[in-house]
Amino acid sequence: MTDKKGRLQEKVVGLQARIGDEFYLNRPDIEVNGERHNAALLFGTLTELNKGSMLLFGEYGGGKTTSAEYLNAVFNGLPLDLVKRVAIRGNPQETKESIIGNPDYGLMNTGDREWGQKPMWTHWSLVGPKIIDEFPRIPESNQALVLDVVDRGNIGYMRAHISQGKQPFFATANYADKGSFELIPAMRDRFDVAVESGFPGVMNALYIAQDYHNDKDRILSNPELTARILQSLNSGNPYEKIQAELEEIVIEHKINLVSQGFPDLTREDRERIEQEVRVVPLDRDAEQYFAFLVSEMNTSQRYGQKRSIDDPAGERKNGLYLNAAFIGSGSRRAEKSLLRYAKTLAWLQNHDKPVVNLDHILQVAPYILWHRIRWTPETEQAFRDSDRRDPLNLHITKTLLGDGTNEMPGVKKRFAESHENYQRVIDLAGHGEIDEAIKEARTYDAGGRGHPIFLDTIKDLGGR
Repeated sequence: MTDKKGRLQEKVVGLQARIGDEFYLNRPDIEVNGERHNAALLFGTLTELNKGSMLLFGEYGGGKTTSAEYLNAVFNGLPLDLVKRVAIRGNPQETKESIIGNPDYGLMNTGDREWGQKPMWTHWSLVGPKIIDEFPRIPESNQALVLDVVDRGNIGYMRAHISQGKQPFFATANYADKGSFELIPAMRDRFDVAVESGFPGVMNALYIAQDYHNDKDRILSNPELTARILQSLNSGNPYEKIQAELEEIVIEHKINLVSQGFPDLTREDRERIEQEVRVVPLDRDAEQYFAFLVSEMNTSQRYGQKRSIDDPAGERKNGLYLNAAFIGSGSRRAEKSLLRYAKTLAWLQNHDKPVVNLDHILQVAPYILWHRIRWTPETEQAFRDSDRRDPLNLHITKTLLGDGTNEMPGVKKRFAESHENYQRVIDLAGHGEIDEAIKEARTYDAGGRGHPIFLDTIKDLGGR
């Protein structure tokens, strides 16, 4: 079993390395357990492995869409020219018909009563892995059209429905300008992770500039197979038949990729990876840091639980906890994203006995949260003039989830100070000494001035 696991990790690392070495040139900007990675490529790989959703922020021409196209092509065995063809290019005129599908007008004119159940799906709807380029160009009112697509892979039009299940989903976003809209909070929350596509460095930029005609893309493209796929997508056949035809053609394309040295990540491989990732455990520090983070994002000493309707938080008199620094509350989706991506990263880094450790959680968490969190104006002002290497929101998130500053201590620092007390409470409860555990937790809660984890633990233990 160990050898099989090792081969799976080798395939994934091989695909990731091939993309980074030849197609999406980059610089490493994140370190996890001593391994240096480029965040966009690393989290893109994790997104492919667990069929997640990822936002890519950056400047015009910064490689956001390019990286997503390469990832979807290489990890799913799709011709690159097809991936580019079916992506949605966001603009203010996007409607349900241009994104999802439209009626079969020919069938409608025949008087067939079933026309409402047989729409003409867009290519974007029919192909599993998805990209929306320049997502903020789509008005807020129309962004809701794809909420369920991002979240569950469900697509509906008229009386028809496609259930694809979770699929790799990438969306790019230029930094705000006059032609962009805000991403609605519900949409931000549905993206598992967000990353900045950064400057690759002068030497990489020189190499990229000389590939003016994108000659390297021909390795991943296949116009003949793409034409056959498009013919199937346009056929009007039932969704299941189109998917079967698409899978057969993809197998042909994968044979070409393997002949050029690309590892073949089969459907069986992906299913096995998903099964193995599910059972990756958390060590004690990772699990307890997660508990401290979640309690600070969802517990309010003043209002019982943190709610956007009760903000601005203004709870500094109860301590400089994270709940005083942002507006709103935590999200169950975010918490699921954090554990899923941390487990996938742990699996990727250790094929023998993968375990999520504290570093996995610390490095993954900021990228899971920074696009979701609305920092208070006071928090933003405290960091605005800081020297930093990341966008402001990501810099704040990394700092406050880590050690923090002298003025604003971070979650990691508070975890280091209080986790032994928390373990003491957990041990008492684990031995059935519930009353004693509640009493101990109340001591550490200190009338609402202690860490929120103790208030939450008192509730879990049945205390008041």
